[in-house]
Amino acid sequence: MGVNGIYGLSGSGLDIESMVKVGMLGKQNEYDKMQQKYTKNEWTKAAYLELNSNITTFNLSSLSQYKMSSTMNAKSVTSTDTAIRATANANAAVMSHSVTVDSLSSNSYLIGTNKLERNAIVTASGSESSSIKLADVLFDTDPRLDDEGNDNTDYKADTVAFRFTIGDGTDSETIEYTYGQLLGDSQKTFYNFVSDIKKLGLNVKASYDSTQDKFSFINSEGGAANGIQLTFGKLENNDYFLDDADNRAMNFFNDLGLVQSQNGQLVKKNSEGEYEDADFVADAKITFTGGFDDFMGTNGSIVIDGVSYETTDNKITVGDITYEGTAKASATVAVSQDVDGIVDKVKSFVADYNKLLSSLYEKYDEKPNSDYKPLTQSQKDSMKDEQIEKWETKAKAGLLYHDRTIGKIITDMRNAIVTKVEGVDNEKYNSAYTIGISTTGIKGQLTLDEDKLRRALADDPDSVYSVFASMDSTSAETMKNSSTNGIAQRLGDIFVSAKSSIEQRAGSSSDILEDSDLNNLLRQLQTRMSNFKKMMSSFEDALYKKYDAMESTLARLGTQLNYVMGGQQ
Repeated sequence: MGVNGIYGLSGSGLDIESMVKVGMLGKQNEYDKMQQKYTKNEWTKAAYLELNSNITTFNLSSLSQYKMSSTMNAKSVTSTDTAIRATANANAAVMSHSVTVDSLSSNSYLIGTNKLERNAIVTASGSESSSIKLADVLFDTDPRLDDEGNDNTDYKADTVAFRFTIGDGTDSETIEYTYGQLLGDSQKTFYNFVSDIKKLGLNVKASYDSTQDKFSFINSEGGAANGIQLTFGKLENNDYFLDDADNRAMNFFNDLGLVQSQNGQLVKKNSEGEYEDADFVADAKITFTGGFDDFMGTNGSIVIDGVSYETTDNKITVGDITYEGTAKASATVAVSQDVDGIVDKVKSFVADYNKLLSSLYEKYDEKPNSDYKPLTQSQKDSMKDEQIEKWETKAKAGLLYHDRTIGKIITDMRNAIVTKVEGVDNEKYNSAYTIGISTTGIKGQLTLDEDKLRRALADDPDSVYSVFASMDSTSAETMKNSSTNGIAQRLGDIFVSAKSSIEQRAGSSSDILEDSDLNNLLRQLQTRMSNFKKMMSSFEDALYKKYDAMESTLARLGTQLNYVMGGQQ
């Protein structure tokens, strides 16, 4: 519509809207070219970000494992008895060891054997068989009521009704519940009791099995220094004094029928406080009489090559080998090079390297299609979604054709493989080729001679590891592309350098506010397009004003003509 809304009054028959659109075509074409340029650079930025993500992922996930001694210098361990297991790290010597588990360590573990009797009449909290209210097992009668069932005026909700102290061998904390917490609106349950012990932050944990209706307690740390310690009463003048709250807690623990188990065997303390096997549950049941009681774990003993070691978890690490015993036993533990595992890892390296190199060449060699440019908005408006998607797929082809950054990555990757590793002691195995890795074809794909690799591993496994992962640590500067670095280290340096170059070109994220070449260009284009839009709007207004004026003139001429013609009749 015209600026003043008066065109068309002359009856000229002119299509002003169309005339304005025709007049705007030149400007719209200029804007569309800027928009297409913006879109093309936006796509290029996205392509760089995808490239950066791919090489970063390869460097941090795939490549990192090939730098690790645990991967490329792995050891395997065999044991003549399944009761003794062992694992070795990359530094473990290839040799055999004599191992005997003399005794096993244990955790302190108390198991409830009694089902608790309820007095459901106390709190009306449920049937006798299903109630999980602590009050139902702690009170015979309701303290809130007198003998005749009336409110008991002496009932004190804030008075402590249940108290004990629990320790783990290092620290101890006290659990206290008032009458109000046990009998009030939010009555403490068995599950609250378990949770409250957990909240103490000790190594001792409690659990309640609703199916068996029984409690158990365990210290998560094993050994003689870790246990379950229970105290009922207050120590005064070398003696413990128990009030109602202490006695109530002690009776509760006695009602649980706790027994102590060590490595699946019931035990009891003798008169000297030492543990001995208990044949029956009745013989093993613990009776609390007030004061302090402790139920500790035990240390184990493992003899390795004639030297005895104490352990709190049946594990011990000696000479880069971790031994674990599950029963009293003797075994010969043999450490050997994990040749099959290393060969598999080298196969994975070759496959990963070839996959990445192929993807880089695909981007580098893909030519752009000049027949397909980014679509203008008007073109999109006349197309279906699937047509737009197909078009843009072709338009995005070749965005990184013969890109210098990709070209450098490819060249550096190939050089990293073919250049020997300086400083490897054994010159017989100082390059990828000498351990069985060679290139084939014009695009540098790797192949693996597995037999050659196995011979190298049998002859000098340390040199094989060095070819992959040795690193010159003299300075940060010499680390980069150093001839003394292994091929995995070299590749890592290549990708770190490439990441920096890509981020200088395209930034590190989709945000165009970052300082980079493409981001700066995109911001400049945004400004130009915004200014050009304003100019187009002004130009369009000027066209409408021009045609409004023309319409007004034609209207006046029409009126004059009608007057003249009317006057002649």
